[in-house]
Amino acid sequence: MRGFFVRLRGRAAQAQRSVARFNPMNLTAIFESWHIGDGNYPPLSVAQLVNLSFELEPRKSEEVGLDIPESFEHLCKGEYRFCGTVLKVYGDAITIIKTGNFRFYIMSSESEPYLEGSRYCGEGTLVLDHYSWVEYVAKYEDPPDLFYKLSVKRILKVNIPEKFVARHETGKSLPTRLLPEDYSVSDVEEINTMQGQPFDEEFYIIDFDGSGLEGRDIPRTFLS
Repeated sequence: MRGFFVRLRGRAAQAQRSVARFNPMNLTAIFESWHIGDGNYPPLSVAQLVNLSFELEPRKSEEVGLDIPESFEHLCKGEYRFCGTVLKVYGDAITIIKTGNFRFYIMSSESEPYLEGSRYCGEGTLVLDHYSWVEYVAKYEDPPDLFYKLSVKRILKVNIPEKFVARHETGKSLPTRLLPEDYSVSDVEEINTMQGQPFDEEFYIIDFDGSGLEGRDIPRTFLS
């Protein structure tokens, strides 16, 4: 992590320019198939209007000085590099982070607690809210607005390679998603709708665009 921190400092000026260019309405996030079975979200289609909140699952993060500018950089296929300021910490459950003009939550850690007002940099995967926010937002004190009005721009279906599926007599087990290096181009298919998909051995990479939707009345996209 020390080397990661040094690289962040070396890119400080570049990151400042990046956050100025970043449009939070252009996002790429992972839709895990189990959301359908659990009744969290409906199947999505290209051009569908949605109102969603997001979670970032960090692979690594560290506290940095406030001289490191906020930034949010899409690396590829829902993987992001971020530097953000902690807005709220709700006990040992939820941490809200602001990166420029985009906000998301991460699951707090008792072993490495996040501190309000501090800045953290890291890398991770942007996923649809696992209902840790939308289901309990009314119970949080003074909750920030994490919902974004967006249009579905593109849907990529990623079939999980057989080597990641462990089959046994009573069923099978497999990861809910993979990192980009764990699958190939042959495992990816662009589709227009998730309607009719098996929602079994696959996950989805969704490109969102919110241009011109700021004033639209779009209900929150979740199933109660």
